[in-house]
Amino acid sequence: MSCAGCGLRRAMWMEPPKMIELGKRAYMLFDGDCGICTWSADLVMRMDVKRHFYVEPYQRMPEPEIQRFGISHADCARRLQVITRRGTVHSGAFAVNYFFVHYFPWKLLVVLLYVVPPLLLLEMITYELVARNRMRLSRWLGMKACLVQK
Repeated sequence: MSCAGCGLRRAMWMEPPKMIELGKRAYMLFDGDCGICTWSADLVMRMDVKRHFYVEPYQRMPEPEIQRFGISHADCARRLQVITRRGTVHSGAFAVNYFFVHYFPWKLLVVLLYVVPPLLLLEMITYELVARNRMRLSRWLGMKACLVQK
């Protein structure tokens, strides 16, 4: 799969598909055709100094491989997905929280979100709004992406 204007992402598609190995690290699956998602994934890779996560575009994972965990490519196209080292899946805002709970001081923010339920609800609503409009937001922010219409 190649797409004009994707630059670095074009190289991702040339690599062989990944297989998920439980026990080593969690897998964070993002939409590689989304500018905001790719920018966020790059940020996560820089923040993940302890290397708790493999951060991969879901398009590199064969669908039967992720179906073992009860998710599909369609699920990954809608929301960020994290498959933990034990095989548990966290989606959307909960996937974001799963990442942040591994790093101080972000861990304190995640605890606060769960202690004050209205804050968690606000986070979930904000995540959904951004996720539903991510292609439009990517274009507005001038981010390079294939911008496949979904």
